[in-house]
Amino acid sequence: MYWADEIAEQVIAKYPDVDVYTCASGISPSGDVHMGNLREVVTSWFVVKALRDRGKKTRFIFSWDSYDGLRKVPADKDQSFVKYIKEPLDRIPDPFGCHESWARHFQQPFVDALNQLGVEVEHIFQADRYTSGAYKEGMIKAVQKRKEIYDIIMSFKTQDENVDDRENYYPVQIYCPECHKHTTTVTGDSDNGAVLDFECKCGYKGTMDLRTQHHAKLVWKVDWPMRWKQEGVNFEPGGKDHSTEGGSAQVASVLVDKIYGGQAPVYRGFEFIGIKGINGKMSSSKGDVMTPEKMLKVYSPEIILWLYTRYLPEKAFDISLDEEVLRMYHEFDRMYAQYKSGEADEVVTRIMEMALSCRPADFENCPISAQNIAAFAPIVNFDIDLLVELLNKMGEKCTKEQIQERFDRVTYWLKNYSPESINTLLETKNVEYFASLNDEEKLWIEKLANEIENKDLTTEEMQALLYEIPKVNGEPDKARQKRFFEIVYNLLLGKTKGPRLYLFLTAINKVDILKLIK
Repeated sequence: MYWADEIAEQVIAKYPDVDVYTCASGISPSGDVHMGNLREVVTSWFVVKALRDRGKKTRFIFSWDSYDGLRKVPADKDQSFVKYIKEPLDRIPDPFGCHESWARHFQQPFVDALNQLGVEVEHIFQADRYTSGAYKEGMIKAVQKRKEIYDIIMSFKTQDENVDDRENYYPVQIYCPECHKHTTTVTGDSDNGAVLDFECKCGYKGTMDLRTQHHAKLVWKVDWPMRWKQEGVNFEPGGKDHSTEGGSAQVASVLVDKIYGGQAPVYRGFEFIGIKGINGKMSSSKGDVMTPEKMLKVYSPEIILWLYTRYLPEKAFDISLDEEVLRMYHEFDRMYAQYKSGEADEVVTRIMEMALSCRPADFENCPISAQNIAAFAPIVNFDIDLLVELLNKMGEKCTKEQIQERFDRVTYWLKNYSPESINTLLETKNVEYFASLNDEEKLWIEKLANEIENKDLTTEEMQALLYEIPKVNGEPDKARQKRFFEIVYNLLLGKTKGPRLYLFLTAINKVDILKLIK
């Protein structure tokens, strides 16, 4: 069974009488929201789709943790913003001056990307929820049961409880009215947990009534289960860091029951993903991360969804920006063809249904491979009209409209991530290289030139010729074949590799070829 269907069945089994199933995910907009963050969102989205396919009503909520304090200024951002560390993200100015706050600046590109990916989600901004007093009852209850919360949290830790720590523990962060940072310490409470005394490192001292003043929030491990209860969450995934033994997910599962009288949702941990060429775990605080907005310039929406949906959540994988990009397009095309022909099994069918959920029902995949676009677009100086003409000459039937999207993305990838892959014919003969060949190798090139000059070869005839020339007594020899191809590529492109040679030689004007090899 496809993994999202399996989770949907677990959710229904745990909550058989729910009218509307609530799935959730959330991210702190502390910097650029990256491809690792996207995994949490699309994991929930695929489960939402699986529930809907079973006739269930759903609600998909996405929490922007915009009332978190800034922990670190990303390395690629204005470092003068360190003065705002520990202030709420939604109250810090936009470092680029184009949005109302730091949080809103980093939220918007991700929101736009989700729209392109067809993800239907209800955005919840936690800064608005907290400052409106929506969570005041949950906060007061946490203060009332603070020692019980401390005991539960400590039960997952190896160190012994400390009497003083337990006595002074408050699961609330107060933003100071003076310096606006959460550099405060709660020193006492009254009125059954509703009123807190606190002091700040800046020297400010005061009291806060949680019923009427709303400049505080719960710490993460308590905030999460409080929201599970308040929003009635039935499913939520979490990253590897939250899913370890004794981690946030386990703690929250106990707290939602013991403190808030709720039930923990079905939970699924997911592994981190990597981007080939980026070392280590992606982190918004490190800066210069790969965002969905950037990735959509390389991969089409359905391929991005496909990259995620084909892996179990707990399976780590990499998204490529190197030469593997073309292989990803090829694998998608192969699975798409299998799906459209009706030959796909149940799992492949579900994978493709999820991947294509961002497209209209009449969507048709690009008929031209990314490999051929990458190989021949540079030859025509990235002129799409000339490319269509060339492809049709090669027997690849297509129109400009059919290939435009893929052309744009492959072209962007070539120019920005793989310029070394751009193939263009040499302007002059590679005389020095030709002189280095032995007599037999020079004879190979002479035979090739004569055949191209005197015949109009089809692609099949060209392919046969390329394999015939380096044979030994009519028998193929892999080493000689490889060497022959290398020689032709060097004479035409100045490289040892290139596009499929028989297609390349058939497509290019023979005058241009002969100018370099005759």
